Amino acid sequence: MKILEGFGILVGVIIGAGIFSLPYSFSAAPLLWNIFLFLAVFCLSVFLHLLFAGIIYTTPGKHRFPGYVQIYLGPRAETIATIFTALSYYGAMLAYGILGATFLQNIFGIDFFIAGILFFILGSALFFLTIDKIGKINFYLTLPLVCFILLMALKVFPEIHPENFAIEGRSWFLAYGILVFAFGGYSAIPDLKDILGARNHSLPKKIILWSLIAAALIYLIFIFAVLGVSGNSVSPDALSGLSGALWRGILTIGSLIGIFTVFRAYIGFGADLKLTYKYDYEIREVNAWFLSFLPPILLFLLGFIDLVQILSIVGSVGLGVFAVFLLLMAWKKRKDVSSFLGFNLRPWWLFIIGILVVFGALQDIFAGFIF
Repeated sequence: MKILEGFGILVGVIIGAGIFSLPYSFSAAPLLWNIFLFLAVFCLSVFLHLLFAGIIYTTPGKHRFPGYVQIYLGPRAETIATIFTALSYYGAMLAYGILGATFLQNIFGIDFFIAGILFFILGSALFFLTIDKIGKINFYLTLPLVCFILLMALKVFPEIHPENFAIEGRSWFLAYGILVFAFGGYSAIPDLKDILGARNHSLPKKIILWSLIAAALIYLIFIFAVLGVSGNSVSPDALSGLSGALWRGILTIGSLIGIFTVFRAYIGFGADLKLTYKYDYEIREVNAWFLSFLPPILLFLLGFIDLVQILSIVGSVGLGVFAVFLLLMAWKKRKDVSSFLGFNLRPWWLFIIGILVVFGALQDIFAGFIF
């Protein structure tokens, strides 16, 4: 059960809102290029997840990312890390709310903003759940999503046309930020230590690797099924554009499963952010809950509802800042982290990865200003 809880909470955090925007992002550039990006981001994500686990498992006490930054890089770095961590979490939770509102609107036909408010309020009420309960919820609610994607792929297979994959490039790096977001399960790594215990170092590495592999396989099936049917007309939430290939009942079921998917991911992010405020800043639990709940719903009400842009910025910029701090901490603690990983860290590895993630963040920011 501990292994299932650990696998469940990590897979549950990884497979979230990002999966629904992946087909749309793949429609913006040639398929082979996007496959290359997919593999590159997958490898990068495996390395960074293991690196973060190495820091967490070799540091005593309970902390979240800003707390580790404070320990190894000092209070000034912690302040910057806290700001960007909170903004990234708020952006992710905002994206979950947008998707939740879209799916509720698809099923019940209610107003988009009313649906979003309902989603945020109901989700935030569960921020007080314990980590092991969130892990079980994530695991059990991930299963219906996986089953739906497999069944949907079989259903639409006869409607897949090879010409839909012949896509001309118009935004070659759109998929980068969304892929980075889609493979991000970093917030669950501290919880993995709480669930599995601090002594076992081999099991979390295996769970991290297989969780990311499982997510990658599901993503590829979903991308090729949706893109093969919709082509350039794929919708940002993927499911709406399949109305011609799926009968209404399956589309409704898909939207319902989509709600559960983003709902449990929203709960996981909100609970983790609440624990960050509680553990690293010793803020009272109720106040930490308010700090976790209010910003995303306020941004939603102010009209920040461009799902693809939000996911792309949160993924590329959020990971860029996160990765820079993570690489600096790993180098400072390289002996212990190398011992955890089972191989020696090389400075040129960390330097090249740092340059690449910074470049990825900058191109996303400039692309946002240009387009």
